[in-house]
Amino acid sequence: MKAATLLVLSVLAATGCATLGPVPGNSGSAASDHQASDAAPAISDPFPPPEDNTSPRLIIPVTGGPPVIGIPVGGGLFVPVTGGPPVIGISTGP
Repeated sequence: MKAATLLVLSVLAATGCATLGPVPGNSGSAASDHQASDAAPAISDPFPPPEDNTSPRLIIPVTGGPPVIGIPVGGGLFVPVTGGPPVIGISTGP
């Protein structure tokens, strides 16, 4: 039984299946970690973040009432250009 276990472990170690590093296929040395990270290609973001458009826009308040022109501050919250407390609303434009 011990001989079979030693044989299996030696075969796995010889083929590279038993590694010590955090990444599969890594031999565990610090130099190879550094080289592998330098050789990795940069991943580009397929969906770039939208531009922040903070121009005033026409909104419909969720509490009802007439449409208001407001400046978006995020999260569906708009500050009316005429002053007053922020209004939660839905923008009618892009």
